[in-house]
Amino acid sequence: MKKAAAILVLCIMLIVPFTAAMAMDYGDYLNSAVEFMQDMYYLDMDNEEALKAALRGIFSGLDPYSGFYNNEETQKLNESLEGSFTGIGVAIEKCPEGIRIVRVYADSPAERAGLWDGDIILAVDGVSTLGKEADAVAPEIRGPEGTTVTLTIQRLSDKMEFTIERGLVVINPVVWRIEGDVAYIRIESLNSNTAYKFGKAMDEVEQTGITKILLDIRSNPGGYVNEAVDVAKRLVPKGLITRLDFKSERLSDYDFYSDLDNSPYLIAVLVNEDTASAAEILAGAIQDSGKGILVGQKTFGKGVVQNMFTVLTPEAYAKYSQRHGVRFITELEWLIYHGVFLSPDEVLGSIRITTGHYLTRNGRQIHGDGLSPDVEVINRTLPNGIDLMLISRLTNDRTLVLDDYGNDVYHAERILKAAGYFEGVPDKRLDEETRDAVKKFQSSVNIRVTGNIDPVTRDKLNELLDTLRTQNDPQYVKGMEILRMF
Repeated sequence: MKKAAAILVLCIMLIVPFTAAMAMDYGDYLNSAVEFMQDMYYLDMDNEEALKAALRGIFSGLDPYSGFYNNEETQKLNESLEGSFTGIGVAIEKCPEGIRIVRVYADSPAERAGLWDGDIILAVDGVSTLGKEADAVAPEIRGPEGTTVTLTIQRLSDKMEFTIERGLVVINPVVWRIEGDVAYIRIESLNSNTAYKFGKAMDEVEQTGITKILLDIRSNPGGYVNEAVDVAKRLVPKGLITRLDFKSERLSDYDFYSDLDNSPYLIAVLVNEDTASAAEILAGAIQDSGKGILVGQKTFGKGVVQNMFTVLTPEAYAKYSQRHGVRFITELEWLIYHGVFLSPDEVLGSIRITTGHYLTRNGRQIHGDGLSPDVEVINRTLPNGIDLMLISRLTNDRTLVLDDYGNDVYHAERILKAAGYFEGVPDKRLDEETRDAVKKFQSSVNIRVTGNIDPVTRDKLNELLDTLRTQNDPQYVKGMEILRMF
């Protein structure tokens, strides 16, 4: 216990700019606090657990964005930021029969193996999933790249097995489509794939000659600053995009610039109160450049940036400190100053800490304030929980019948659910429940009632989608209206 407390004190000395005498006073106090915690807490706590608990308290107390993460939590956080993970590529939820696949990610091992949305996972490598939570089953499905997992699947009345080789699953955060003379592009997050996927979308938009862009970053929580900058470089003319300003002399202030000589685009950016952080960097760059306007509600107002630092275990800290005569708790410092590469068992976890703030192109600091829209419009509604902007128009000319499977069925189910005709879970399969919903819809619009999605029904569903968007998404309507004025 004394060892853990002593390491904690050294950690604090590296973070808080006190004199050595003051740090020693705080060290004695913190030693006593950690010993008190370990003695009084009703559960047993070893030295490492006590150290992790103390680090959580220290860093999470700074602000809502700082904290300590153990190795498992660090992996999950990195996966969310990277937009990729190793596994088979499914999203799952608990259901009475076991575990239901609610989404098969595009171009994933699961999709290539033939798994469907709505499939029920009865067992993983022969072990039943009945009664288990999704969070407990997910680690059993995931695993190192190149290894295999066998899933026992129930699909309608058929029971089958799939042996799938795990691989890298990449989440695409960019959805786009052409709507007349406007390119609608939605960015859901700014993960490590965003700029690449956005660039691919823009390459195709440029081939059409379209110069009006409706950029939807509503409820985008942010992500990597460099991804926001790289997106902005495709849209805003030459000049500053954002400036990062850090307090610590160990971090260099940095200005990001666009080198685009001429931006031909007219841009309307849809924003709301959940547009945050790096997404606000993108929105601010477009607004300040004069190439676009913000439509919607004032943004979140997270104008600070965080850095992640891998931290050593107490044992690794003691070993390297004695060997080199210096005291660093982060892997980065040991690597830069002494060329030390840590082994996995020398890593305690990661610290995420707010290190600075950013300024927009015109020098605005928006933390706590947010970006005010140029045109304020009330928020959209999600009828029956359906995000209408993630629905694509139906395009299949072939009549879809019972047991057909595919994206057009999925989008039809989502349209029908938003309109109140369908109560099930959209799953790409035209089953009896979907067929009944189609019949109800066909009857309501006075077309032949078959339960099949024929070309006439397809066109009526597309008209319904347009009506639903007009009724439920005034921000989208206003953005399109503004762009079509020019």
